[in-house]
Amino acid sequence: MNKALMSARGNVYRFLARIFILEVDKKLLNDMKKMTFPESDESDIGDGYAKLKAYLAEASEENIIDTEVDYAKVFLAAGEATGLAAFPYESIYTSKKKMMNESCTSDAEKYYAARGLKAKAGMYKIPDDHVGLEFEFMAVLCEEAASAADSENEAAYEKALKDQKEFFDRHIRKWVPVFCNDVIKYARTDFYKAVGMITRGFISQEAKVWDIL
Repeated sequence: MNKALMSARGNVYRFLARIFILEVDKKLLNDMKKMTFPESDESDIGDGYAKLKAYLAEASEENIIDTEVDYAKVFLAAGEATGLAAFPYESIYTSKKKMMNESCTSDAEKYYAARGLKAKAGMYKIPDDHVGLEFEFMAVLCEEAASAADSENEAAYEKALKDQKEFFDRHIRKWVPVFCNDVIKYARTDFYKAVGMITRGFISQEAKVWDIL
């Protein structure tokens, strides 16, 4: 059982979830300026963190407006006559008609409900297949595994791992890499380009993590 790995993975999922669910605000900007980001041999992660660190080193509260505008453009297609964007919903990427609230949305909701989680009843009024909510759920599962490892509950640990892999395979790995490509493509700020790179690299690592667990 690997508590440290579970905790680290959970922290990354929760960090990325926060970035995708809401625009950058003053608190998040200041918190990120204080963070120590890891180095990585994985090109997307290493290059993404380097780009993010460079951006944060020069960023001030005035840059929040730039990231707000970019968030609206990249994820909501605001101001885009073409309507093209990296819409952060699984159903947009996996349904044939590219419509929201398809079967994958209700399927994700069932996973949340099985653990007593009701995303729509919380502060985020967004569909359950939003990338941020799917990442939040993975963070919960990682934290469950870390807690089980801490208490040496092998059965609970294995259950949490099984649920992680099932949800990851059923949902995240099917669409998030392509979504990240679009984030990088449509972002104008280095902040969101970096986020797209880091997320793409992290999901690539996650697809292989089961080989070492």
